[in-house]
Amino acid sequence: MSARSLSNRANSPVHATSASSTGVIASWRLLLFAFPATPHAFVVMPLMMVLPSFYVANTGVTLAQIAVIATLARLFDAAIDPVVGFLSDLTRSRLGPRKPWLIAAALICPLAILMLFQPPADASVVYYTALSLLLYVGFTFFEIPRAAWAAELTRDYTERSRVSMGVALANISGSLVFWLMPLALWKLTGTTAITGTTLNAISWLYALLMPLGILLTVLLVPDGVPQLQKAGESAWRTLLQSVRQCRPLWRYVAVISCWGLGQGAFMSLIYIYIADHLKMGEKFPFLMIAYFITQLLAMPVWARWLRHLERHQAWSLSLAVSILASWAIIWLPVGQESFYLALLIVFVTAFFDAPSNFLPTAILGDVIDYNSLKTGTNKAANFYALNTMVIKITMALGTGAAFAVLAASGYQVGKPNDSTAYWGLIAAYLGIATVMHLVAAALAWTFPLTRRGHDIVRRRIERLAAASN
Repeated sequence: MSARSLSNRANSPVHATSASSTGVIASWRLLLFAFPATPHAFVVMPLMMVLPSFYVANTGVTLAQIAVIATLARLFDAAIDPVVGFLSDLTRSRLGPRKPWLIAAALICPLAILMLFQPPADASVVYYTALSLLLYVGFTFFEIPRAAWAAELTRDYTERSRVSMGVALANISGSLVFWLMPLALWKLTGTTAITGTTLNAISWLYALLMPLGILLTVLLVPDGVPQLQKAGESAWRTLLQSVRQCRPLWRYVAVISCWGLGQGAFMSLIYIYIADHLKMGEKFPFLMIAYFITQLLAMPVWARWLRHLERHQAWSLSLAVSILASWAIIWLPVGQESFYLALLIVFVTAFFDAPSNFLPTAILGDVIDYNSLKTGTNKAANFYALNTMVIKITMALGTGAAFAVLAASGYQVGKPNDSTAYWGLIAAYLGIATVMHLVAAALAWTFPLTRRGHDIVRRRIERLAAASN
């Protein structure tokens, strides 16, 4: 990226938000900022993987109703992301542009979680639908402004990776807590399976920790570094200008779209492959625990490597190596005796997949800085809303494609399958993901915004922000 292209910026007057240091963020502040992601991760997995079957088994809601409502809820969730992103970028308050939205989330989400995760026996589809939609609204109020705030905490290239990694560690820790909860409650429930008692405990833990975490974050974490905003400029006009002219954004969207398509296929069929084909359903929670522990341990290693690697190159390597390593699973024999070999594959894939938890958001933060210099406006929440919307839509499409391939091959869950059906499962589970992840890796490797290019962007933004004060 040439210095001349970076110097093409808006000449209109600008003003800045309240500033904090652009240097190293205090560890205790970063811990407070990241912490709400931990209870948030408590409930994301059960919401998608456990709650639908729990309602079918314990309430009056049917599987057909769940299928329809889950699809509609995901489309609703994707649709409101850009709306909240747009409104968050327009928000002006004494607390800053992001914090009022998090406070609203702290009021909405605990109520929705407690009711949704503890349904009465006669709960109807209306009950499930209303609370699901309410929860998705609360999730969006939390996720989009929080992601934009993360980008605004610092513009330093290395420090932004540290912020993203902190949030990723909190997310992984929360997911690990969910999978460990049935083991912690074993003496009470008599089983390591996920039960109503598990969901009850998770919901109360969330209701206690999420509002507390958000309150401390709002009170003790600063707004971030000064942001640019053209005086008197139409918000819609600058947003459309940003989306149309920001070429690094479109490269990022291309990478994340390919990843989402592949990830949707991979994640939707991993349980079927391990539980139905390999006959290791009882071992699946232990594989997931190993996966998240490995990712926690991998984060410091990747942090050291990133001192010498460009962010986009590390992301590219992560995408390619993790999906190629996943193919080792097809050589495992069917049966419980394959558990330790499966565990080894999990260790390798989890280690190389760890950067996917934090590098995309850090790279998008760099793109937001580039756009701020080009347009004189801060569209952080809009860009993160676009990011989450693209991920949700592409993962849904990837899931649909995977199940379509599986159905076309004649694969039947819980029944004997011939070689055609088996290779249909491989094509759906690994084939789609491999093609899309390798395309994403190639696009990421040649990402145009490098460490040096971003440093030029950062210094020019800081000069503009200082001149406007």
